[in-house]
Amino acid sequence: MKNILVPTDFSAFASFATNAAFEFAADNGSTIHLFSKIDIHKNWFDLTDEEKKQYPESRQRIHNTEVLFKEWKEKAEARKIPIKVYWSGGKLIESINKYVKANGIDFIIMGSHGTSGKNEYFIGSNTQKVVRTIHCPVLVIKEELSENKPKKVIFASDFNENDKAAFQYLLDFVRPFKPEIHLLEVNTSSWFGQPYILVKAAMKDFKTMCGDLPCYTYFYRDWSVDSGVRNLAEEIGADLISISNAEHRPLRKMMRGSNVEAIVNHANIPVLSIDFPEKIKLESKSS
Repeated sequence: MKNILVPTDFSAFASFATNAAFEFAADNGSTIHLFSKIDIHKNWFDLTDEEKKQYPESRQRIHNTEVLFKEWKEKAEARKIPIKVYWSGGKLIESINKYVKANGIDFIIMGSHGTSGKNEYFIGSNTQKVVRTIHCPVLVIKEELSENKPKKVIFASDFNENDKAAFQYLLDFVRPFKPEIHLLEVNTSSWFGQPYILVKAAMKDFKTMCGDLPCYTYFYRDWSVDSGVRNLAEEIGADLISISNAEHRPLRKMMRGSNVEAIVNHANIPVLSIDFPEKIKLESKSS
């Protein structure tokens, strides 16, 4: 990962994500891109300096953001971590998407409190929107990480051939930490997946990809995909959940849409949602 984007509203949860980004950047030689969306006058950039004086609230929000950016820049410079800061008005998801494409962002880290926390701007529903909309791997952080070295990792999937690219990305991401890999398919009353014998064969192919990493397989029946994933995470003491979030039409997939967002929202451990830019998807399909 060369460029890590951290959308922030400078809340505690967003700070958890920024601190995690610092550690990943230090380990990988990455550049951090700290991004904040500000509520300012919709025509701010078209106003003259004299006209901007008529909107003191917008000016104050910009000033506050720049002060907070300066604090993070000083922390990064002290650790010799490259950092870029950027703020914008406008719509959040559109702004993030443009920034991702313009700056070669290949990894996003965001904070989220889930369903029970406070209503910070970048948290909760906006984290889900980023996961749903931005074609880029997104790591969602729920609390301050004591370390960035996962020991037990769940990969939840329906183990279709198309998910091997996402699984390989996960393996490349965690292999330096030598964790256990736990492969999981969840069947529910509303999701009629493949017969167990076919899932078992598909899982065997994925297990082979793990190489020397310890790998275990699970076939769960639960009332929801989200519940099944979280139940296994609690059972084994997992410290990272990973899911493929790329669309592969026309086949219907288990780990897509609302199921992914439910896991991101409800899990109390980090969730890595793996998606790729459209160009990579097309190249992979053609190859």
